[in-house]
Amino acid sequence: MNVLKAENLSKIYGNRSNIQTKAIDSLSLSVKKGEFLGVMGPSGSGKTTMLNLLSTIDTPSSGTVEINGQSVSHIPKGKLAQFRRREMGFVFQDFNLLDTLTIEENIVLPLTLDKVNLKDMETRLKEAAQKLGIDQILKKRTYEVSGGQIQRAAIARAIIHDPSIIFADEPTGNLDSKASRQVMESFEILHEEQKASILMVTHDPFAASFCERIIFIKDGRLFTEIYKGDNRQIFFQDILNVLSILGGNTDDFQTVRI
Repeated sequence: MNVLKAENLSKIYGNRSNIQTKAIDSLSLSVKKGEFLGVMGPSGSGKTTMLNLLSTIDTPSSGTVEINGQSVSHIPKGKLAQFRRREMGFVFQDFNLLDTLTIEENIVLPLTLDKVNLKDMETRLKEAAQKLGIDQILKKRTYEVSGGQIQRAAIARAIIHDPSIIFADEPTGNLDSKASRQVMESFEILHEEQKASILMVTHDPFAASFCERIIFIKDGRLFTEIYKGDNRQIFFQDILNVLSILGGNTDDFQTVRI
């Protein structure tokens, strides 16, 4: 069963000179329920545009996106934010937590917006915090904890309302190698224990090696895809091989080794 399905997705941007740029070009993909899918490609390949289209943040020029069999284009604009809040979880490179709130207040924000009762909120908070190893920092503010802890708190916020799919955009981009490993191990736990459906855009081959499958995008089109198999070290090397074929700026790709 597919939790997400996109068919013939295109996004064209124009300017005042009427010069058009096709950021995404007839792209089709799907994410199965419980799958951990990675998306990679050189800078400017269309990864973030694709993520914005899939997550309803942006509107495609053509093509369709379905979440749990529901076409997002048929959802009234007034109800789109609510649909996004209930069906999707988001993890960003720059964390997007509020400094004015404690870690626990940030995590339960989606439940607060949906007016979930306090007892249920506390139960879900405790489960998520323990699973991600952040139960000792819940009363702290964002500036009192490490980047890795902040990102794990962001992951807790993304999963606390049990979304159909989690979208992660460069989740290790602002982290050192130790914190990156902790964050990716957190995603791995969610994937293996909770069967979470995750779509992650990343430049980082190390982070990508935690995925089950990776699709590579070039110039807004699907370039190729690879599957993990049983050996993560081989998968990591396969990722590096495809990236070298894709080209692009070598500075785009972090050289963290497993």
